[in-house]
Amino acid sequence: MDWKRFEADSFYSQMLTYWYDEWNSISEEVKNGMIGIDIVNVRVVLLDIINEYELNQFESENNRKVYIKLIDTLISKKYISFFREELLILKEKLEKKEKTAVYVISKELSSLISKQSFAHILFDELYSILEKKSFQKKDRLKVKEFTKEIIVELVTSGMDVEDVKNISSEVFESYSIHEGKIYIRYKGIPEDLQTEVEKKAYIDSLSIQHRLDFFRKQILSEENEYIFIYPIWGMVTIPKSNDTSIFGCQLYRPDVEKMLGEDVHFDETFDTSYIEEQSKEFDPNDRYKYQSRCNAKVLVTGTSFNSATKIAESKFLNLLNSLNFYYGHKYHEFFWDGQYRGKKVDEENGSFGTLFGSRDDKQIRRNISRSNPIFLSDKKYENIKKISKVIQELEKRELFYEANTILSVFDIMSKAQWQNQENKLLNYWIAVESLANISKKHSESKFTFIKETISNMFFLWEQYRPLRNLFRLTDIYSRSFYEKDNTINIPGDFLKSVGIFTSRSEDAVVHLKNFYDRMEELKEYTTKEKFLDEIEDTITFYKNNKEALKQLREKRSEVKLTVDYIYKCRNQIVHNGYVDKNLVPYLVNFAEAYANTLMNRILEVYSNGQYNLQIYFIKEMYEGNLLEKKLSSNIPFKIDLGD
Repeated sequence: MDWKRFEADSFYSQMLTYWYDEWNSISEEVKNGMIGIDIVNVRVVLLDIINEYELNQFESENNRKVYIKLIDTLISKKYISFFREELLILKEKLEKKEKTAVYVISKELSSLISKQSFAHILFDELYSILEKKSFQKKDRLKVKEFTKEIIVELVTSGMDVEDVKNISSEVFESYSIHEGKIYIRYKGIPEDLQTEVEKKAYIDSLSIQHRLDFFRKQILSEENEYIFIYPIWGMVTIPKSNDTSIFGCQLYRPDVEKMLGEDVHFDETFDTSYIEEQSKEFDPNDRYKYQSRCNAKVLVTGTSFNSATKIAESKFLNLLNSLNFYYGHKYHEFFWDGQYRGKKVDEENGSFGTLFGSRDDKQIRRNISRSNPIFLSDKKYENIKKISKVIQELEKRELFYEANTILSVFDIMSKAQWQNQENKLLNYWIAVESLANISKKHSESKFTFIKETISNMFFLWEQYRPLRNLFRLTDIYSRSFYEKDNTINIPGDFLKSVGIFTSRSEDAVVHLKNFYDRMEELKEYTTKEKFLDEIEDTITFYKNNKEALKQLREKRSEVKLTVDYIYKCRNQIVHNGYVDKNLVPYLVNFAEAYANTLMNRILEVYSNGQYNLQIYFIKEMYEGNLLEKKLSSNIPFKIDLGD
């Protein structure tokens, strides 16, 4: 983002540019599923409680406790203080196990909150900070927190995360001029301005405050109606009456009738014969075989093209799955090749969708893999060889259950990565439970082992996380993308000495002790506040035991709550077939991380010649307790980073 054109504006400040960067950074974290339990806000909790009652009458004691913990967290948030008393009553009823009262209050409160725009309340708080222009650390932390809350509110209200991310850049867009022609990129142009010259003049007159007013309007979700059409390959139909709908889809014969209008220059048969014509064997008389003879029309409402596309696709796939369930067999499949077309119902032009026929993900993945093989380096070879030796040693010791469990988990997890989000969540949890079976004490429940052991592992790992994060950030800020950033000037000899250059090699392993010893030097090489904050926070963590202990405990609590919530979602899918599909993608990465962490630890233990996992994990729990005691002590304790 080039801020030079805004520097003369009275509202321009360092805090404004900081907020803009944070909006993009946090949006990307949410998009990549890295925000974890923070995605669960008051709207999500209330809908969860309602569904919990309607589907299984609060049979799960663990779920009830999870809701109490979440409400405890939510009550402290300033932006929902207006509903604090209602939430306190709800919490009290949950604690007393008054199921019907909990259900009634949740429905009432959910109805009230659905009419609230928390995003606007949060933005008004954020705006007041931007207006003051104070750039103290406490203000930066507030900006970061408000920004995250706004993004979560928008995503959980139904906006697509990609659309949310784009709001900030769209607000500061302008126009370009090429060969005398004006190209308008700013979206907030009043409808009464017709010519490009008028629109350009309007954009030139916009102040930052005007643009932020437009931002405020953009975060108010407005739904529009969209029409989508999808081909169903493997099926032929006859024209149906317009009121016939299955799973929200209307089936029709595209070579007989059109749904996007006769004047639309788009072939609704999704003809793929042009692909087949590349083959010498193609017979023009067979062209009809490559044209859809049954399409599904889907009408949906959404806040954007992206959100509407996801809703429509979900409806269409429900139809496709039911067709295959009843009428598909070993040698016949009703399938979708990825093609679709969509448009706003009230617009004549502006359709969107795929331009060419696609193939299924598996075929695409295999074609790419065939064309771009990954080199089996010595490091990769040794890693696989080590696992093979573990299995051999387990079988030699007649620990067949343990060996088969590890092989089964490999099978489950290697396939899960290409499944839909709900199946990923289920299979990663199955992997975690399978590993718990070979690791827990006989008298211990699987869930207790999982929750306590994984949270303890992350508690121990958290002592190294700030240093690793700072190392990663140093690597990012020393890349070519930041060459023109005058706020960063890290010497090459420093980067070489601490291992940044080495870390960029495939399979490289870098010890961070040298980086730890020299990290204070980084303050001399930057004036970038975000970088300086990370440097100061990391130094404070390793110098202040109380701060370190606070962060470690917060991480343990966060992991426990996330495990609880993943388990709750798993139960909903298994027992009720229901789960909030908008929420699951933000939990899947954590379920995968927990499965990978436990698997890698078990393999490490076995590789070190230890074959009693129960004893090992008791010892690791002791290490967590001991670290907590040492950090709690009045005697200064230095976290051991190894030699």
